[in-house]
Amino acid sequence: MAGKTKHPKQTLFMRALPYAALIALSVLLYSKSLGFDFLSSWDDYEYVINNIYIRGLSAENLRFIFGSPFFGSYAPLHLLSYTLDYSLWGLNPAGYHLTNTLLHAANAALAYAVIKRLTGRPAASLIAASLFAVHAINVENVAWVSERKTLLAAFFSFLALLSYLRFANAGGKGRYALSLLFFILALLSKPLVVTFPLVLLAYELTLKKGGSKPLATLPFFALSAGAAFVAVRAHMGSGSIEESNLALSVLFGAVYPSMLPIFWKYIGLILWPLHLSGYYDTTVYNSFLSHVVAVSLAAWVVVFVLVLWKGTAGMRFWFLWFWIWFLPVANILPIPVYYADRYMYLPAISLFVLAGVFFDKLFFALKNQGAPVRGAAYAAAAAAVVFYSAVSFSRLDVWRNDLVFWEDTAKKSPGQFKARLNLGYAYEMAGRFDEAEREYLAAVAIYPAPEAVSNLEMIREKKRLLRKPPAPPSP
Repeated sequence: MAGKTKHPKQTLFMRALPYAALIALSVLLYSKSLGFDFLSSWDDYEYVINNIYIRGLSAENLRFIFGSPFFGSYAPLHLLSYTLDYSLWGLNPAGYHLTNTLLHAANAALAYAVIKRLTGRPAASLIAASLFAVHAINVENVAWVSERKTLLAAFFSFLALLSYLRFANAGGKGRYALSLLFFILALLSKPLVVTFPLVLLAYELTLKKGGSKPLATLPFFALSAGAAFVAVRAHMGSGSIEESNLALSVLFGAVYPSMLPIFWKYIGLILWPLHLSGYYDTTVYNSFLSHVVAVSLAAWVVVFVLVLWKGTAGMRFWFLWFWIWFLPVANILPIPVYYADRYMYLPAISLFVLAGVFFDKLFFALKNQGAPVRGAAYAAAAAAVVFYSAVSFSRLDVWRNDLVFWEDTAKKSPGQFKARLNLGYAYEMAGRFDEAEREYLAAVAIYPAPEAVSNLEMIREKKRLLRKPPAPPSP
């Protein structure tokens, strides 16, 4: 007897179900952020609250947005997205948080499509995309309005990669042109996606079946070179990359040795994200001979050799995926922040894929076992998603407002100058002057920057005026 043919609508429903589930999961988790404020002490003031150029699509505003770097970066689509928000919500932060939430939800669905196309494993892809949707390492990117640029850049990068994969497997100039267009939009959202062509090259050299065409990536590299030049000039102009820090004595005597243990810390934060912070206290090592640095380097060499020499094509690709997306923030060119949660939005996907493939293989190995055994495997995968969702739900509370955020950050990273200075500012804005003075004093003790010294003097003057008795009434 012939098998029953699935109804086309039923097939479409089943195909759409994973995408709908990922979007619903993301929105359900991050809907909590709709009641949050802007972080006025951390970029939101410059990008949104005090940015007159997002208040309308006038010719003057568009010339500014597309004509020059802003706040140390050339990312006009990032600013343009705030213009659209402002037209809908004004300065109501709920609307800006809603946009971030919807962008992340779309990225989760696109991540599923990308992973499924690259691995051919629907179950593994769904698990990996679910972890991407709910993992706490991504809370900073979604709950912080100013990190919209990462969400936008990832959105267009996913679309560029999907278009390229369709071109690589089925041909078509239209698909190729669409991939280039999406990549340009990604670069205009955040220049740090300049390494995207390396992802295409890694695909051509590891996963591509039926003959690789690495020359097809050359136009992408040309676009990246131009965007990298603009980005470096913008950073140099803003002072976020200082020429003095490019000296070999600084790079090899502090920056590069200090980064090697940090690479491992990222892995730890992804596996066990219970101590996330807005800023991290960083131990600076001055030599590759330090035992911590030497062990970190030796461990990475072993991992590189094992994966690239003995690993499967899939293992090589996803291992390269992590490092390719991580390169721009790996401090090859020193940036003020050694490491941050937001830098893992795209790199961490490789670890989520690894987890998804592990569970997928486990399901296959247990397919002939009893229902309780198979059920335990499915429950373990679900438990991982639930665990990381619960951690994210708790972590979201930290992003509620300036005061809560900087209290948490200063508690976890008491040696960070910026954390103590901004916590002092948050206390001052809340009228808690004694606590503000304490934090400004702590900031000055860490680094006596003119800003910290000035804030300390002003808060003391405010306290003095409050203590001063009122003048007697005139007769």
